[in-house]
Amino acid sequence: RNPYTSGRGPRVIQFIHLPQKCTIRIYTVDGSLVRSLEHDSSMNDGAELWDVMTKDNMDLAYGIYVYHVEAPGIGQHIGRILIVK
Repeated sequence: RNPYTSGRGPRVIQFIHLPQKCTIRIYTVDGSLVRSLEHDSSMNDGAELWDVMTKDNMDLAYGIYVYHVEAPGIGQHIGRILIVK
């Protein structure tokens, strides 16, 4: 059975083009930590999935969030995510 035949499919965000090892942290705009993801892969240019749940396993509220990707020895990247209804 195809899970996408009705509805919008699973709520998931993919962080792509990641180095082998990095930490992804998602924050509210006021700086509160929402979730931290550890990416550890055997290949470069990998991906990490986020189920759009908080660290307390709660549904995420709609709004703007900031993500920070930190890769030891490589650098960091900061971006924004907009969660809409």
